[in-house]
Amino acid sequence: MLPNEATLEIEQLYREYKPLLASIAYRMLGSMSEAEDAVQDVFVTISKLGTIEMEHPKAYLVKMTTNRVLNMMKAAPRKRETYPGQWLPEPVITMHAQDEPLEQMLRRERLGYAILVLLQNCTPPERAVFVLRESLGYEYADIASMLDKSEAACRKIYSRAAAKVGHSQREEHEAALDASIERFAQSFAEAVDTGQLGSIIHLLTDHAVLLTDGGGVVRSAINPIQGRERIVAFFTGIASKGSLTGRFRHVWISGQRGLLLERADRSALAFIFEPDEDNRAIRSVYMVSNPEKLTRIAE
Repeated sequence: MLPNEATLEIEQLYREYKPLLASIAYRMLGSMSEAEDAVQDVFVTISKLGTIEMEHPKAYLVKMTTNRVLNMMKAAPRKRETYPGQWLPEPVITMHAQDEPLEQMLRRERLGYAILVLLQNCTPPERAVFVLRESLGYEYADIASMLDKSEAACRKIYSRAAAKVGHSQREEHEAALDASIERFAQSFAEAVDTGQLGSIIHLLTDHAVLLTDGGGVVRSAINPIQGRERIVAFFTGIASKGSLTGRFRHVWISGQRGLLLERADRSALAFIFEPDEDNRAIRSVYMVSNPEKLTRIAE
């Protein structure tokens, strides 16, 4: 293959597979900027080969991306240890359901932002197996080939990851799940707008948890806030200081419904709600206020 032909083919592969590869890397890393770096590194490596002979380009690229991300994740624990307060994944925010290919990919996968948070409790191999299995539906034999492990080992790794994440398939209830999250978001926004924050206590489970991420840039709770009374007290307190003054917008955040609070004189806030198993109440609330993580907002 001539150099120019190889370059054109690489560019075509990049355009075709970038959303998929970036989605896989993002699911594993929780950072879109790092995910894009990983995908870029993969294609730089391919371009240096001078020639590309791929019988199955998708499998080849997914394997290269997964292994590149696993190498990147070796340094992640050191970064997280020095992170001020709670570390939450970087939200990918879009205003409409039909947007960029990447956001469409994230919604199709149905893992959602809450799963991204829980995946942080998993080891790198557990994240890789879980994402490949849940996001792409790969068979264990294919995953084993990509990770150079036995099929039995991959099954065990997946079981450990699923136990940590507490993941259960709810695809048949997708519409109900989306409707529940949207209802929670609407009720939360109305409570803030009307100053009736006490009313959100009925949206929360008894043992609900709030995690906030200000990244040391914006003041936030250093530790998780547990219990619905404490969560209400937290929001009441920051509302009294004007921190919740602004305009709420209902958006898509990393594949699921959420809220974006646009504030005139301050950086935006992103809110994501995780329902309980029956979709009747909120068991986790995630609030991202770190402006460095709120740069990917597509109109």
